[in-house]
Amino acid sequence: VAVRAADTEAEQRQLMWAGTRRLVLLGVPSPVRGLNARLSNAAKLALSHNPHRDAADLLDDCVRAAADRLIAAAGGPAWDEAGFTALLAAVRAGLPEAAFEVVREVQQVLGLAHAVDLALRELRAPAVAASVADARDQLISLIYRGFVTDTGADRLADLVRYLTALERRLERLPRDPGRDRLNTATVGRVQDAYRELLATVPAGREPAPEIRRLRWMIEELRVSLFAQSLRTPYPVSEERVYRAIDAILG
Repeated sequence: VAVRAADTEAEQRQLMWAGTRRLVLLGVPSPVRGLNARLSNAAKLALSHNPHRDAADLLDDCVRAAADRLIAAAGGPAWDEAGFTALLAAVRAGLPEAAFEVVREVQQVLGLAHAVDLALRELRAPAVAASVADARDQLISLIYRGFVTDTGADRLADLVRYLTALERRLERLPRDPGRDRLNTATVGRVQDAYRELLATVPAGREPAPEIRRLRWMIEELRVSLFAQSLRTPYPVSEERVYRAIDAILG
């Protein structure tokens, strides 16, 4: 495992976590073969609609996310030999079942993503072009190679909600493209402000956790605009996002 200096305490924590996960996974048997054996043909078909290189690449992504969940449950990265030995034992014992649980959640995510992709292909009218482009960009930002680990196992249920909201948006889009364009413009303004915030992060440095959380706040804003019946876990609006950005900038 490569050693790299961290510029901030937050980046040090991120590097320590990633390094711990890698060491732990090198020290336990891979559950990928066992996962393949437990999957039905229907599940394998659903999982085949993925942006990864192949099925094994997707399952590796799920295993990393499952390892993160187990490391968190064990109290986080270990800082001494005894702690690492205990962490390794905990992950070894729990990984096969934890990984299978993640795969089942990812199956639902990818099923929704595939349905959204098919719906987008059917929306060809010029009046909905801007909305379709925005929806396509959102889908790409949520579902990409490595999305399971990046998103985190504990946020996969939120990902299901975001994709369900997107699916409902596309169902309604042909009936009221004007309203959708207004909501798309709102999201666009917020995303521009978020990109400006990201531009303040020094090159080569990971965004701080509070900046990364804003990305999910914008997803919640989309839910509130395009699929209000799904509800959000906290109040969210364009103004609240701007206030959160201002709080980070100080």
